[in-house]
Amino acid sequence: MISQLVRLDLKVGTRGYVYPIYLLMALAYGLMVMVFPEGYRSTVVPLFLLLEPGMVGFTFVGTAIFAEKKDGTIGALAVTPLDWRSYVLAKTLLMALVSLLAGALIFVLGTRSLDGLPYVLAGTLLVSAVYTLLGIAVSAKYRDLDDYFVPLLGVMALSLLPFAHYHGYLTGEIWKVLYAVPSYPAIYFFSAPFGGVSAENLLWSALGLMVWGIVVYYLARVRFYRYAVEGLR
Repeated sequence: MISQLVRLDLKVGTRGYVYPIYLLMALAYGLMVMVFPEGYRSTVVPLFLLLEPGMVGFTFVGTAIFAEKKDGTIGALAVTPLDWRSYVLAKTLLMALVSLLAGALIFVLGTRSLDGLPYVLAGTLLVSAVYTLLGIAVSAKYRDLDDYFVPLLGVMALSLLPFAHYHGYLTGEIWKVLYAVPSYPAIYFFSAPFGGVSAENLLWSALGLMVWGIVVYYLARVRFYRYAVEGLR
């Protein structure tokens, strides 16, 4: 069931130019990184990886859900034998796969190297799944992009703060709360190819993202069924 939904979603998304545009953005980011001097790439590459394959899934999945609400696809879940949980997992899996391609494009083009690519792919897979599920959980309640815009900006802004803390711009003790934001552990994975990240930090980062994945899957499952399938407000 999930594989069929993934293939269908990929076909629809490709026809609608959603996924080609997503990969085109990754290509553009990779080419932009090439412009920066080599000494800046250890900062710029993780940032672009966080923005594109990491958090853009939050935006794209919300847009896709709005479109499918309008054309009645999601409403059909309530009256067909199709398992809506499979729908949520299929969205997450497809977005993660596309994000892996995007992450590889940015990293390989930007660094012109394959060294450290496994770290990038592991981080991309985990953080993409978290933000896609979070996007499903948040967007399920809204009917269009206008309503989604404010929470979208809020999540994006909050998710970028750990990047500033990681590089020493937010130094107060209070900012340690940012360790709880899911984008923070992703930064360790994206910075690992450039050195200075221990195996212990990567292990804790992976664990943190997996815990986040469980939490947001539960939220996505509950909110998607309540607001999107049942249609409650």
